[in-house]
Amino acid sequence: MRSFPRRPSFRRARSDSRVAPELAFDQGPGDLFIVRVAGNFVNEDGLASLEYGTLVLRAPLILVLGHDNCGAVDATVKALKDKTEYPGHLPALVNAIKPAVELASKSGAKDLMAAAVQANVRLAVERLKAAQPLLQEMVQQKKLGVVGGVYSLATGKVALV
Repeated sequence: MRSFPRRPSFRRARSDSRVAPELAFDQGPGDLFIVRVAGNFVNEDGLASLEYGTLVLRAPLILVLGHDNCGAVDATVKALKDKTEYPGHLPALVNAIKPAVELASKSGAKDLMAAAVQANVRLAVERLKAAQPLLQEMVQQKKLGVVGGVYSLATGKVALV
């Protein structure tokens, strides 16, 4: 079993589906409070988990972390461009990411996927900052920071957006 040196006692909450956050941020097991969902959009379950992480565990920062070449964003682009219909609960995922793809499309970005990933992160950050009653109040009281970033799968670097 691999042992990890103890790191400073802080916690970050983030949401993503393909990135190993402990590796990306050089943290050990238990140092991060992680909420994952494909496409890093905010739903009620994820919001409740983040409220728990911030209120109960006192995480001072939420990092919404998207990544390049996101499959959930790509599926949403295809659903909107090609009228692709997905089975099961996947339409809910597409509907959650749809506003970001529409914003990216209207921007005229040359790389629609990259622009949609960034827009999706920004929209999630804004939703979390405004989430009532808990997160919004904590942000206003400067007890909580909410930021967004995009992780490069090729380089391992995070660019804040």
